[in-house]
Amino acid sequence: MKVVLAGRVNLLHTGQEDILESTVSLMNKLGVDLAFIEDEVVCMEASINLGISDVAEELFRDFKEKVEALKPDVVVSAYAAGVAKWKREVPERYGLKLPVPYIHLTEFFAEEFNKRKPDLKPFPHKYFLQHGCTLGRKLGRYQAARDVLSHVPEIEVMEEDYPTAELEGMDPAMFNSCPASWLNFTLPELGEYAKENYVLDVLVPRNPEFAGSTCANGHYGIRQGLEIAEIESIKPLYFTQILDQVWR
Repeated sequence: MKVVLAGRVNLLHTGQEDILESTVSLMNKLGVDLAFIEDEVVCMEASINLGISDVAEELFRDFKEKVEALKPDVVVSAYAAGVAKWKREVPERYGLKLPVPYIHLTEFFAEEFNKRKPDLKPFPHKYFLQHGCTLGRKLGRYQAARDVLSHVPEIEVMEEDYPTAELEGMDPAMFNSCPASWLNFTLPELGEYAKENYVLDVLVPRNPEFAGSTCANGHYGIRQGLEIAEIESIKPLYFTQILDQVWR
């Protein structure tokens, strides 16, 4: 299987080499033929959200051409924004479609682990899982993260509660609070307050040992929030880091 990993440049830009390294390590353990987009544009997916639509079509068209040249079986990313853009906005706005599926890392690893049933060591720790806004609320594709972590023995996964979700017949994952990393783009003067507030209001009361988001952008917000709030008892840990650590 050949996989194109999109968003590598975003991970490097935000100093999240640990996520990239663990993801590449897992791909190697699965025997995947891994490829990257050369000259990938940082946060390309945000071009539409930020209103620079005059260059967005050119960026997405160039991405499509580079994917086609690599001839992968699937495109995967730690960022749900790309998944959402290629599912809805890019085809509707520009008539562009990729020749292969574009899915989130949680979906890729959940599918592969269900097929291969890897032998994993126990991870006897409390882990708080934040469901990224786009993956949970916009796409409703939150179950894969739970499925892949269910393969890890002895892990205690906790999530954010939403009081009326059950009454509304909806999953709490669709209402998860955002760790606010997008404010770095839009309202940076509120960024530190919002990220610290997320940590103090959501994470600290649950008292996990580790915390992470399904989306690497949300994970960056958690990482920053823990630093701003000077919380050392909770460590940021992306799900690929857990899987890589417990792989026998």
